[in-house]
Amino acid sequence: MTVAKDKQNLQNIRKLKKLLRLIPEDRKAIGEKLVEEISFMSETLMELKKTVSEKGVVDLFEQGKQKFMRESPALKAYNTTIQRYSLLYRQLTDLLPKPEPSDKAKDELLEHLQGKG
Repeated sequence: MTVAKDKQNLQNIRKLKKLLRLIPEDRKAIGEKLVEEISFMSETLMELKKTVSEKGVVDLFEQGKQKFMRESPALKAYNTTIQRYSLLYRQLTDLLPKPEPSDKAKDELLEHLQGKG
C-alpha cells in the first residue's frame, strides 16, 4: 500500500473510532467488530477501484475459440463489496443512540396532535 493510501486509511479509521466512542457500552463490542470489517472493506474497495480505473469496466474473455466481452471481475467485486460496506456502515450507525427531539419539535408535534397546528 502506498503512503497516500495508508494515510487515507488511517483517517478513515480515526473517523470510525470517533463514531465508536458515541456507541453505548453494551453495544460497543459489536461496534468494534463492525469498525474492523468496515476498515478492511475500505482498503479492499480502494484496491478494486484502482484496478477498475486502470483496466476498465469490461474484460475480453476467451472460452475455447470464442472471445467475448464481460463485466470486469474487479468491477463485479467492487459492486458487491460496496453494497456490503454500506450495510455494515448502516449497522454501525444504528448502534448510535437516537437523538432526542428538540423542545421546539416536541411543542410542534404536541400542537399538531391537539389540532392547533
